[in-house]
Amino acid sequence: MILLIAAVPAAAGLEAGIEFFASNLSPVEQEYDSRFLTPGSSWGIGLELDAPGPVCFDLMFERFGKDAAAATDWDGEVSASLISAFPTARLEVPGGVELMAGPLVVFADGEYSGTDNFGRFVEASGSSLGFGFGAGLSIEIWGPFHAGLEYRRVFMDLKTDWADIDGDRTRIYPAAETDLGYGQFGAVAGISVTGAENSLLSLF
Repeated sequence: MILLIAAVPAAAGLEAGIEFFASNLSPVEQEYDSRFLTPGSSWGIGLELDAPGPVCFDLMFERFGKDAAAATDWDGEVSASLISAFPTARLEVPGGVELMAGPLVVFADGEYSGTDNFGRFVEASGSSLGFGFGAGLSIEIWGPFHAGLEYRRVFMDLKTDWADIDGDRTRIYPAAETDLGYGQFGAVAGISVTGAENSLLSLF
């Protein structure tokens, strides 16, 4: 993986790094709150490209999962894979802190299962594209290592035409519409791999 990132054209002035992300992810759908009670968690890994000047670009893969809270005595669960593209503008402030903000484009592919209000066990899956924004801060820890905090808000909808209900494939008409938007607050740990004076490969 590191060798792959090292192939990024450092001669063009790009700094490349790897980021690890863990977050508290809370869908805004009201039924999610009533059934699951608490936010879920996500974890991911990403590629960070830093161009000369204030512009940076993150490409991240995340995995989100949540089982129903035990207090609800309910059998639901939801999971999703998220791929996000995150161009940001960055500003260094005194104290070694770097502020960042920018728009988000997110692709989500996920699955849901659980007993509905009529006692039927429903399983459904789907994918969608959403948009949003993010902001955060980052601070250098030592050498190529840095850490930070980020908040993201994503707006996304999904229409479901088919679902498995009690094991039978069933067409849903009219299609069920679901708000897949979410708020996300997480921590980031990153490693600058190549292209910077204090990058990992420059230490060898």
